Amino acid sequence: RGSRHTRLHSRGSTRVPTDNFNITRQAISKHLRILTECEIVKQEQQGREIYYSLEIKKMKEIDKWLEQFRKIWETRFNQLDNLLKTNKK
Repeated sequence: RGSRHTRLHSRGSTRVPTDNFNITRQAISKHLRILTECEIVKQEQQGREIYYSLEIKKMKEIDKWLEQFRKIWETRFNQLDNLLKTNKK
């Protein structure tokens, strides 16, 4: 079995060698497989190389869904800040 390279691209191609991360090649493959299954990235095989591209529309959907939680987190962090300031006095 020949070596396969993983590449991520948005505009053009960028090679993502595993030595740039403190993670194994198998772990990167697993993460990319999950992201592909969730339709967050799209994979396209060209010869022995696989190209992954980010699905911007899907990321916007996720961002919109997360917004409700951001509002809750922001409120709770502000409450915590106020509590800590009050207890510090």
